[in-house]
Amino acid sequence: MGKPAPGWRGRIVGPRAERPHQEVISGGRRVRSRAAPPLGVFLESEIGVEGGRYGFTGREALREVVDHLSEILRLGLPERTVSVLKGTQIGMTTVAIGLALYCVRVRRLNVGYFLPDQDFANRFGDTRIRTAIRNPRFSAAMRDGRYKGASSKGLKEFPGPDGSRFLYILGLNEIGNAISLPLDVLIRDEVDDLPPENLAWSNDRLDASKIALTFNLAMGRKPGGGIHAMYEDGDRRTWRVPCLACHEEWNLEEHWPGALGPGASPELAGPGLVCPRCGASLSRAAGRWVPSGEPGAPGHASWRISQLAVEAIRLDRIAAKWRAARRPSERAKFRCSALALPDGGESQPIDAALLRLLREPSPYSMEAVHL
Repeated sequence: MGKPAPGWRGRIVGPRAERPHQEVISGGRRVRSRAAPPLGVFLESEIGVEGGRYGFTGREALREVVDHLSEILRLGLPERTVSVLKGTQIGMTTVAIGLALYCVRVRRLNVGYFLPDQDFANRFGDTRIRTAIRNPRFSAAMRDGRYKGASSKGLKEFPGPDGSRFLYILGLNEIGNAISLPLDVLIRDEVDDLPPENLAWSNDRLDASKIALTFNLAMGRKPGGGIHAMYEDGDRRTWRVPCLACHEEWNLEEHWPGALGPGASPELAGPGLVCPRCGASLSRAAGRWVPSGEPGAPGHASWRISQLAVEAIRLDRIAAKWRAARRPSERAKFRCSALALPDGGESQPIDAALLRLLREPSPYSMEAVHL
């Protein structure tokens, strides 16, 4: 079956279609719903990016996150949290925008998209939300919102036969603006820059919802805090790439730069990825997601997605940035932005792991010094 036409209005037929739902949960109320496409189909048919429509080519590693979010919404699973500790420019913010539009337009849910401050949120709404919508009729259906007791700043309204649903694009430093607006889905972007005291407060916006879905995403800069703490609180999935020669499986960011070798294929003009053990060529797109094996918080799924898992980001550029990073602060920035491994650099906090290391016996020989 082909993809839906760009003018999709909510009717999907064929093996990828869902069965019509009897009801969908919104704002604590149950309302009738027509058949709805999976989130991935909506992204590919309705969301635009520079150069055309959104697609997973080169970003296959993102599919599991999208499918997981889609299943939560399809089944109406309550009180779920999804957290993504990510490298920069991997395409996850586009997924978050698509999720917000999908929830408010297709699933008829109220959505809050929180960013660090209101200036950021205003620019984001003007430059990212509206321009992401490919279908002119879809875009025309969105208008500046009106909701009693809530600020109209950043409030987008989507009218429908079952009433209006709202997308609130808000700077979390002004959380009081949303005090009167109940939400079903809470999206928190750039988590490490959000005011910590307001993060917990924002959860109250979901109290009246029967689905209460939270989606956190950010590049992590605070080891043990921010998005890194949220990732650790979940089931901690990492992208594992197999070696067909020695049959080992590798998480590439944890073995950087040991997994970086000379050109591994004729198609790659620059450096290639190799097995840290036997030196055989690796294909970073051939990986799979593996959870840590230790239980996380109930209902909390988390992923760490580095640039190495996303073929759309050229490996030679990643390698060039690594070689150009000479100072410790530059290496720390590279680890955060490319490898999705939070590194505080010179401001690295003293944590339990460091204290354990300092307590271990050191191989020092001591003798009396006679002065």
